[in-house]
Amino acid sequence: MTLDTRFTLTRGSFELNVDLSVNEGEVVAIMGPNGSGKSTFLHAIAGLLPVTSGTLALDGETLDDATTDVFVDPIQRTVGLVFQGGLLFETMSVLDNIVFGLRARKIKRADAVTQAEPLISQLGLTDLLERQPHELSGGQAQRVAIARALVTQPKVLLLDEPMSGLDTATRQLIREEFREVLAGFAGYRILVTHDLDDALAMADRIIEFDHGKIIWDGSTSEYRGKP
Repeated sequence: MTLDTRFTLTRGSFELNVDLSVNEGEVVAIMGPNGSGKSTFLHAIAGLLPVTSGTLALDGETLDDATTDVFVDPIQRTVGLVFQGGLLFETMSVLDNIVFGLRARKIKRADAVTQAEPLISQLGLTDLLERQPHELSGGQAQRVAIARALVTQPKVLLLDEPMSGLDTATRQLIREEFREVLAGFAGYRILVTHDLDDALAMADRIIEFDHGKIIWDGSTSEYRGKP
């Protein structure tokens, strides 16, 4: 089972070219400088940006094909995305943020809450459900964002700089939580990060982007020995 990403995506003067497969069960870290295409890559997988040419397929199912105009809507993709900074809905409670994806799929609120309860408990969010996002610490907000991404039981979990903006102590705690979450998630796991320590601590494989192209693709152990 693979996530196959073989496409070009053009935005203005920027062009992202990728030709790679991600294997089910591995944790892949995407690294590279600002503007190298890391977030664009995740947004294409999530369906937030359509590819310009080529195809994107999950377990043999085409999600996006520029030639045939096949395009699966983001809400119909089995993909969970944790945005940089969390990007919680500020006008919703923590609970409504968590069950948003289920409600978007027309699941009744009571059923959505019941379905979310194990995840809420696992991530230690039970006492925070009635709070608004502005009442949360950075670490709490990121846990809510993780719950929102996982509640729909996706096959693909995308983490876009999930620890950016956190202080060092909080970052270390959240890194441990993310490592546990990733270890317990059996699907495809892709982490975008600027922090080499994050990549080395959590990933099995590291891919480096630069100017819209892949310049490195190898195991974490190989990357440690990279000159």
